[in-house]
This record gives sequence, structure tokens and C-alpha cells, in this order.
Amino acid sequence: MKKRNMIFLMAAMLCLLSACGKETDVDTNTVIIEKKGQITEAIVEDFEQPYYDQEELKREIEDKISQFNTQSGDGKEAVELEKFELEDKVIRVNITFPDSDAYTSFNEKQLFAGKVADVYARGYSFPQMKSVDGSQISEADVLELGDKNAVLLEEQQQVKVHGKITHISDGISLVDEKTAVNLNEGQTGCIIYE
Repeated sequence: MKKRNMIFLMAAMLCLLSACGKETDVDTNTVIIEKKGQITEAIVEDFEQPYYDQEELKREIEDKISQFNTQSGDGKEAVELEKFELEDKVIRVNITFPDSDAYTSFNEKQLFAGKVADVYARGYSFPQMKSVDGSQISEADVLELGDKNAVLLEEQQQVKVHGKITHISDGISLVDEKTAVNLNEGQTGCIIYE
């Protein structure tokens, strides 16, 4: 019995140490919306060319982050380089943002993450929405979802959220219950989730 418990405990420790199931471990470029509003931009790119320089790329990213944080003027590190790894000729970069406003300012691409009720208050509007089963819903029906979370984005991008996706707009493709892709660059896509 002790031996079985010890094996289970060691397996659990190994799993924790290897960060299994970590939300930011993705295989493609993904914007990850955390529960408390923090945004992680996970960048995954091939890094095969012999003229690519890992240190130069890291320095450029760090310089851009430093410049942004200095210009934000609040005295705290708003944007952080969380991860920079090169493995098997694939570069993985995670940049964290305190909220969607910082993400939008840094990337100069629209992203809103908040409550459905806040969408109009922030000057946004909803595109045509449907439930994940495909049935269209009216704007009035969307407004009744006020306590649910919403993500609005213009970028052709994969988005991973911390809850179950319940509604998507036209042009959004569901990957799994927590992940969707905006297929239309330049058109506002919306994801609503619990």
C-alpha cells in the first residue's frame, strides 16, 4: 500500500514539475484570457533559418516591452516577458498583459475582454451572434447574457478562455469548449463564455 501511494505521489510531483496541462502551453499563436482579466500572448513560430539570431530577437522583444512600460508612465511593469524558449527549431514566447487595454495598446490591435454588459459601455457593438449549436440569437438575447464574459477581437487569432464558450459570432470557429479562432482578419469577432 505504501509503495502504491509513493508511486502516485511521485507521478503527481513529476506532473506538477513538468507543468502538465498549463494553459499557456500551446502549439500555435494564441491569446489566452485568464480568469482575473490578465492576457497572455503565446507566440509559437518556426526558427529554422541560419541567419536568425535568438539573442537579438529576445533583446528586441525586451526593448519593446521596456519602452512600452516606460511610456505607460504608471511606474510598474505593465507588460512582462514571461517565457522565451527555443527548442527543436521552434521559438516560444509568452508576453503577459495586465488587461486587454494594455494588450491593445502594445499590439495596436483591438482586443476587449470583460463582461457582456460592459461591451456597449466601452463603445463596442456585437456582430451577429449564434450559440455554439449554431442557432442565431438576437441582439436583445445577447444583452440578457450581461454577466457572462466576452472577448471582441479584430485580429485573425486563436483565443483560449478560462470558461466554457457558449456563443460565437459569424467568422469564429470553435476548436474546443475553451478555444476558438477568429477567421476574418479586420472584422470584429466575438466569443461569449461562462
